[in-house]
Amino acid sequence: MTQTIRQTSAQAQLRSRRPSRLRKYFKQGLITLLAFLVAAGLLNQIIPSPTIPPNVVFISPKYEYYQAHKDEYNTLFFGSSRVYNQVVPEVFDQTAQAAGLAVNSFNFGIPALRAVPGYVLLRDVLRDPPANLRWVLIETPLDKGYEPIENARTNPSIYWHTWQNTWFAIQYVLRSDLSLSEKVVIAGSHLVPLTYHYINVGRLFHQWLPITQFSEQEQRVSREVLANEGYFPLDSDEAPKRKRFLEDLAGYRQSVQRLAVAQQQAPAESVSPNQAMLLTRLIEAVEAAGATPIFIIPPTLETQANQYAAYRQGIIPELFAFNDPQQYPSLYALAQRYDVEHVNPAGAEAFTELVARSFIQTVQ
Repeated sequence: MTQTIRQTSAQAQLRSRRPSRLRKYFKQGLITLLAFLVAAGLLNQIIPSPTIPPNVVFISPKYEYYQAHKDEYNTLFFGSSRVYNQVVPEVFDQTAQAAGLAVNSFNFGIPALRAVPGYVLLRDVLRDPPANLRWVLIETPLDKGYEPIENARTNPSIYWHTWQNTWFAIQYVLRSDLSLSEKVVIAGSHLVPLTYHYINVGRLFHQWLPITQFSEQEQRVSREVLANEGYFPLDSDEAPKRKRFLEDLAGYRQSVQRLAVAQQQAPAESVSPNQAMLLTRLIEAVEAAGATPIFIIPPTLETQANQYAAYRQGIIPELFAFNDPQQYPSLYALAQRYDVEHVNPAGAEAFTELVARSFIQTVQ
């Protein structure tokens, strides 16, 4: 009997110790986490990260080249792959110069660049503008502001997610016309890259060790891009998106027909508050650099009705739009297409010449 009582008492004491141990482990873990976050914050202060680190694929090589040669240019193009793969500075410059305009341009387009990081890049680049900068041509996809989870742990996403930029991204989402649940999900998509940025994942490694940051293929592409003033042609028939395009030409033709019909109808879409905010910020950044902003819509399959609305409302001062198959049929012809959203090198030259002619009419 006495032994049973002792066993029961021992078991009770053991059970009473477990919560205290859990509290102890939780407290120690919390202290460790706080110490780590404080150390990460101090590291940010002691060794500040460069505005654009040297390990951001596509962006860093262009930025470094731009910093070394920027005063050679008076015209800059910003945008996604629709600029990167479709605007040929040599063609633009020659066309403008033939009309008597002294123009030397650089293509700062970046593949898969979305609305918010596109603004951040333009703002950061133009904080130290070329001495003779006069014009900035901008292509911006006014998307929902989502940060794809597959990109959240990559350098192109991590580098720009500072507190300031992340707050701007969240504001962009909160001011949209999306439902509350969509806003929560999309705003939350920025928290992972923000966390990675703040805890300095891999930063000391990349900033202190003098090693090559990019693969051989990435280095080859960078050399070709910089030799072409930032332009990279789409000419590989082996790329998956090229193969998908060739396998469904009928679907592409149907999409072009739908776009042609939509562009002939009365515009209905308006500009949401977040889109107006982003466009205004882009314009302010360009004007602060002493240049004139011009917005462009490449020959995409999207109506881009919100940008037309922004132009009608006076938010956008100048808009060159080329996404009308009836007005620009050659840009949608199979002979000039690479895939559903991009033109091939011949199409890029034709598109760039059209942009240059609109530019000449506007600035002369």
